[in-house]
Amino acid sequence: MNELITINYENDKPMVNGRELHAALGIETRYNDWFLRMCEYGFIEGRDFYSFLSKTNTGGRPSTDHQISINMAKQLCMIQRTEIGRKFREYFINIEEAWNSPSAIMERALKIAHKQALEDRNRIMQLEEDKENLQISLNQSLQYYTVAKYNKEFHKKWNLQECKRIGKALTIFCQNRAIRIKKCETNDERSGTVNSYPLMVWKDYLGENS
Repeated sequence: MNELITINYENDKPMVNGRELHAALGIETRYNDWFLRMCEYGFIEGRDFYSFLSKTNTGGRPSTDHQISINMAKQLCMIQRTEIGRKFREYFINIEEAWNSPSAIMERALKIAHKQALEDRNRIMQLEEDKENLQISLNQSLQYYTVAKYNKEFHKKWNLQECKRIGKALTIFCQNRAIRIKKCETNDERSGTVNSYPLMVWKDYLGENS
């Protein structure tokens, strides 16, 4: 089938440029006046056509143009009641038949499915990345510190009695909130194992008792 006019397949249905159709049909009436009159036949923007501003070759003020559905273009050709109009109408009928053929419908469905699969894969990859970042964040916030380790690393300068008091208070603090306490082996035979507490617990406890 020879192409009489450029068909735009970038949208969810084939479209044709309004000004190009106006010129191809040899209509003498100014485009804007002609198009407004054609819209009186009940064509609706957003369903039958879409407006946009087109650039001019001279760099002047942009002109209003339209992307027209093939169905609307077919009806416009019929309204003109000219030989060229009938020729274009037959052409648009063939375009519609080809677009709605089972093979074309299947091809579009496969493209949509492929696009959806890519979007789903990208979404899953993003979720996995978010999960990994969250795990990293949680691991950092759940670092465990014994009282002695916290005292040393954060330069608190607590004495032995203060450390014991803080340790007991932290244990109760965690138990009341069902927060896990880890047991740590020490090199001191007198101490054996000691409790260690998550970093976030330290921050919460010290924040409440500062």
